[in-house]
Amino acid sequence: MMKLATLLILVLKVAASAAAPVKIVVYHTNYIHGWIMPREEGEGAQKRLVGGAAALAAVIGKERGPKLVLDAGDWFQGTPEGTLSRGQAMVDVFNAVGYDAVTPGNHDYDLGEKNLQALVAGLKMPVLGANVRKSFDGKRVGYLKPWIVKKVGGVKVGIFGLVTSRMRLWSFSENIAGLEFSREVDAAKEAVAALRALGATVIIAVTHMGFERPDVPVFEGDQTLAAEVEGIDLIVGGHSHTVLKEPFRDPVHGTWIVQAGTTLAAVGRATLEVDPATGKVLHASGRLIELDVDKTGEAPLVKEAVRVHQAAVSKIFDTVVATATVALSRNRDAESALGDWMMDCQRAFAKTDVALQNGGGIRADMAKGPVTLRTLFDIMPFDNRLVKVTMTGKDLRATLDHGVALAKIVQVSGLTVVYSRAAKPGERVTAVRIGRMEMLEPARLYSVAANDFMVQGGDGYAGFADAATVEPTGTLVRDILRGCAERAPEISLPEAGRLIPAGS
Repeated sequence: MMKLATLLILVLKVAASAAAPVKIVVYHTNYIHGWIMPREEGEGAQKRLVGGAAALAAVIGKERGPKLVLDAGDWFQGTPEGTLSRGQAMVDVFNAVGYDAVTPGNHDYDLGEKNLQALVAGLKMPVLGANVRKSFDGKRVGYLKPWIVKKVGGVKVGIFGLVTSRMRLWSFSENIAGLEFSREVDAAKEAVAALRALGATVIIAVTHMGFERPDVPVFEGDQTLAAEVEGIDLIVGGHSHTVLKEPFRDPVHGTWIVQAGTTLAAVGRATLEVDPATGKVLHASGRLIELDVDKTGEAPLVKEAVRVHQAAVSKIFDTVVATATVALSRNRDAESALGDWMMDCQRAFAKTDVALQNGGGIRADMAKGPVTLRTLFDIMPFDNRLVKVTMTGKDLRATLDHGVALAKIVQVSGLTVVYSRAAKPGERVTAVRIGRMEMLEPARLYSVAANDFMVQGGDGYAGFADAATVEPTGTLVRDILRGCAERAPEISLPEAGRLIPAGS
């Protein structure tokens, strides 16, 4: 009888080990930035509706097996619907879609920590942040959970969140006063150990750190996390706007990394195949699903939640203020027509010698045709205000040297810069002329217009720290753009030739 029982146990173990893997589908979004509504893309017969939370919910609603829905941050800042509601639109949408867990991004602190706390209080799912701590005692903040364990398809899945430790580069100091964002690798090692102790056999990190690339300055992002922390099965990433059409697999620990681009044009769908006997991940795969409304449809309840917020702002932001006679676009690697127009507007408003704009702050293009208040908001969604400073030619040159090296190059007005992005720091700018003729003089003082994010050192613009004078105007940059458009309502191509690559 004993032998029979032993044999039966062995048979059951063999059967379990031979059972088909449990498939857990992970739907993931990041960098939504308030784009809860669909928008038109294409022209004529090719025109179609793309994106939006209702299409996202329709895709997720068709999934019948075990699943998770996760978001990696930067929820609301970027559209009138998101910003004017102070993020409440995203709370309503996240709750309606039915997310399982979310992690905040740097822009979710743009209206201050108290505003984020209010949003977290309204969310029905856990909000994760294992490395967000109070400066005065080093303890984790109470409104974020470091990690959770959730049973999915009979498998214990541990999920933890991380916010970029480089917050000082991406946020105003007053918005994150009293906070520390510890090194992600250290927090992740602690989280993995804690989740293993809680019985989790599958571990997912939801991170707002960024995907590392050779064309941007070195930082510790998702690949570093995967290589240095053993035990993470999947990293759902954000922050860098990266479109990963299929997962990236770390060669050291086999960790899979996914990211779904920006502004909810697509949703990521990753599949984890889990051994039912051990609970371990055997294989992972993934892809991006374009949210083409005609193909996906829209979930009615989520569509209604979006409509309420759209209706609240459309009466104001659909107002036409100008006409673009040509399309003005951005260019991350060079001077752009849109950057030129914006800088000319700001320099004229401030009556300064020079105007500068961090390239990463320009968030949309200007299409040919009617220019609405929504157009201008999309271009400059942040509540940045213009500041006038006086600085030496030496400091201005150093500021330009930094700006031409960034992943999204500085945009300028009132000067001509000859540069090499590949040169060494301090040697990237080879010539600077104020206007078209006058050479920059190192000891001379120049008046410069720039947004408050740059002046406070955002994006690493340290040169403003030594400015001789700093004069805040108190005026929002997008209000300056509106005034500029209304004064010259036919927007055409500005004069180009301001950023000149060396040797061209």
